[in-house]
Amino acid sequence: MVIITVVNMRRGILLHKVILLELLLAMSHGTFCFMSFNGYGFYLSSTAALLYCSYFTHNVVAWMKIKPFFTGDHPSFSPRYCKAVQWVFLTTLAMTIPALIFEIFNNFRFFNNYSTLYQKVRPYEPLMRDPWWLFSCLTLFHVIRKSYSLNFFKLIRRSPRFGIMLLAIFLAIVFTIMDILSSIISGLSGTDGINPYWKLALVFKCLTDNILLDDFKSVLQRLGESKEDGTIAMPPNSVNMDPTEKPRSADHREEAGESSSRSGRGQPPDRLSAVSDYNQLSEDYGDQYKGQGMAANSVGKLGIKIHKLPKLPT
Repeated sequence: MVIITVVNMRRGILLHKVILLELLLAMSHGTFCFMSFNGYGFYLSSTAALLYCSYFTHNVVAWMKIKPFFTGDHPSFSPRYCKAVQWVFLTTLAMTIPALIFEIFNNFRFFNNYSTLYQKVRPYEPLMRDPWWLFSCLTLFHVIRKSYSLNFFKLIRRSPRFGIMLLAIFLAIVFTIMDILSSIISGLSGTDGINPYWKLALVFKCLTDNILLDDFKSVLQRLGESKEDGTIAMPPNSVNMDPTEKPRSADHREEAGESSSRSGRGQPPDRLSAVSDYNQLSEDYGDQYKGQGMAANSVGKLGIKIHKLPKLPT
């Protein structure tokens, strides 16, 4: 996933760098299973400390993914709700930093045979790492259901990668639940004391960030602008819940309609404006404009290129 992220990163986008950081921090934990040496517990706890930092970074990525729904010129929710969500999300996330530091300390003491407190607090770990990520997933589902003119199956058919992300979200939630249960109930793993579910949950969480690097609103807008059967299924800003906003393509449609009424029917819209502009200039300025020669100014099949506008007649 690190390699895929590096290949698909774009320069100057902070979100891509934070996703890469999340993957790098989580990558080393689990390699302790290949080692057996003095200081093994210290190595395991050190990589676990990086894993806790990756959990926190994952929640930061979750906020950056859904932030455009709550901020900007055209948020998807009411202003009061947007401010409340932004304040609660970031404040509660910052409050988990002392708890994560305390858990890192307990991890070091437990795996170096100093204390067993880690066993008692381990079942409560998901409360410090998962609610923010789950909220971002629920926000995505809510926006698609309320503001998008396509259902989930059409979205998946239009973008299979989006379907893979939804599947990864589902599997991450399932293995997170299994991780919580296995830390409470013994016997859920083949070998007692070994919990593989946290690793599976981590892999699918990281995949949800990696499979689509951009924020959710940008992804949905690109899907909205894509064409299916030669028509645009919805305006580009259909994700927006604000009913008063005018779609960005309205002016373009009005201009195309005016050009069509002037030039008649039967010509494709992409050539219509170029031909109508040339005819209009020809009528206004006469032979002075035609004298420039269409052959010298032609640009493919789309129309003509005007190097210099003719002077107005006196």
